[in-house]
Amino acid sequence: MKKKFKIVDDWIQVPVHLKVYSLQSIHSAGYAFMDRAHVRLEEEKNDTVAVWLKPKKEAQNLEKLALEFSDELLNYAHYFSSLKVNAENMKLLLQRALFSASPSIVKEAEDKEIEDLIKQLEAEEKQGPLKAKVVPKSQE
Repeated sequence: MKKKFKIVDDWIQVPVHLKVYSLQSIHSAGYAFMDRAHVRLEEEKNDTVAVWLKPKKEAQNLEKLALEFSDELLNYAHYFSSLKVNAENMKLLLQRALFSASPSIVKEAEDKEIEDLIKQLEAEEKQGPLKAKVVPKSQE
């Protein structure tokens, strides 16, 4: 396995490929590391972001810090991909929980939907009748 980290002065660089990890995951992992290290992000060539870490405690091992950042990055990548997959299920569960807790919410939602449909029909009536397109029988 080739070495991926570069050490300059008291900083260690962790290259992160945007084809593997989203920018949102990189930002989240960096934010989670702010209590342990100073974090600096730099855009590089070939869809890569350089994450520079400098430990806030002087005696900390730089490679261990980089490996912990990599673990945190994977954690957030998994979180955001799971969030996308489960978003519709979570929405349905929350709606059911809210509607079961307060049945009046269902009535309000139904009333709002009916009002919207009536407004839509009124707007269509104001536009006037739609002209039907005549299609010759030979083209049907």
